[in-house]
Amino acid sequence: MGFRAGEIPVVEEILIIGGNAAGLTAASRAKRIDPRLQITVLEKGPHIAYSTCGIPYYFAKIVTADQLLSYTPESFEKERGIKVHNNTRVDAIEPGRKRVTAVHTDTGETIEFTYDRLLIATGVTPKVPDIPGTDLKNVFTITTLQDAIHAYEALGPAKAVSIIGAGYVGLELAESLHGLGKKVRLFEREPQVLPTVDRDMAQIIEYELQRFGVTISAGAKVLALVGHEGRVNGVKAASGIGIEPSEVVLLDTGVAPNVNLARDAGVKIGVTGAICVSSSMETSVPGIYAAGNCIETYCPIRRRPVLSYLGTVATKQGRVAGDNLAARRAEFYGAIGTTVLKVFDLAVARTGLSVREAGAESIPVESARIEAMDRAEYYPTARKLWIKLVAARDSRKLIGAQVLGYGEAARRIDVAAAAITAGMRVDELAQLDLAYAPPYGNLWDPLLIAAQALMKRLD
Repeated sequence: MGFRAGEIPVVEEILIIGGNAAGLTAASRAKRIDPRLQITVLEKGPHIAYSTCGIPYYFAKIVTADQLLSYTPESFEKERGIKVHNNTRVDAIEPGRKRVTAVHTDTGETIEFTYDRLLIATGVTPKVPDIPGTDLKNVFTITTLQDAIHAYEALGPAKAVSIIGAGYVGLELAESLHGLGKKVRLFEREPQVLPTVDRDMAQIIEYELQRFGVTISAGAKVLALVGHEGRVNGVKAASGIGIEPSEVVLLDTGVAPNVNLARDAGVKIGVTGAICVSSSMETSVPGIYAAGNCIETYCPIRRRPVLSYLGTVATKQGRVAGDNLAARRAEFYGAIGTTVLKVFDLAVARTGLSVREAGAESIPVESARIEAMDRAEYYPTARKLWIKLVAARDSRKLIGAQVLGYGEAARRIDVAAAAITAGMRVDELAQLDLAYAPPYGNLWDPLLIAAQALMKRLD
């Protein structure tokens, strides 16, 4: 990249594969740090910069598909000075030549892009269960906005919908579709809904679903999707309920890191099946970085890499990657899996490890669960919360929390997440100086009451 005297130096080329949370955050951050960088983003789908987490509310007709889009390729280039090629599928990365080969899927044209530094942010691919009938019409995975748009069209006339999988997406979709007057049945192979919380907390979620008329088949092994004339019309499970009539089936059966491009380019894949990266988001191939749902995420509680599919984590990783793409040193310190979702009137929040997850890591723990009101009981807007805390038996450090309820759950889970990240012992958590006024909280916050109950178990 030489230049003649008096000329502006040729800028470095940054190429990013993936046009959503991690990729666009990295692109924006790098451009902000060094405006001279020539940054190009390649996205295989038609849409960029959309809220995957908002898709259930699109189904519920609370928002439109356009409202989930923060940018189009044109508006992103105009505002950020970053060129985006959508409908562009990358077929190969050649690290030795620092070149990428792609195809414009709307025209079939093959095009090559060169780079000085590359970011892989290829996200995930859906796991489709290995059962008959998944190729029938009106059977959908919901991984992208385009998936959601196709499913939305089929859902319009449908009266009965089955959701296979009762994880985060499945639970949110159940509420959204119930609100449209659909008959909804949830199938979950685990013995409870939302396996990332403990069984005693999952029972509260199940009660809420049943209270609103959602039918749950937990511990149900789905054997096949059945259909007529190529279109799904039922779900056959091993639970003895026969064939459940269903005009649309939505699959929330998990996702896997999309690592094919990286693997074919010689990038190291970690033990989790995701791309292995350093704390600076650099892969095993110098000059190639990766971020978002396709990479391993370090968990400071387990002290090992895990899979993470959270948009909040992906954007942080994208920011760190953007710093390093622009030659500014930055590190990602890890994530502990802090989430919150809405299940009808119930807020469901968790962070760190559940008792079951701690057992899988061979970490001896104690736990305690309490019920309390989220603010002064006499105040008109007081609502019930259930809080469960998990601590390591030897160190007394808080390593997990679950908060469910009809009141301020998110606030408590955020405090717990901060306490876990800071390595606080339960004894320290029990004395945190938290804000109090009757309209907002209790003299003894429920989180502190839960910590006191856990201290008794540890003593």
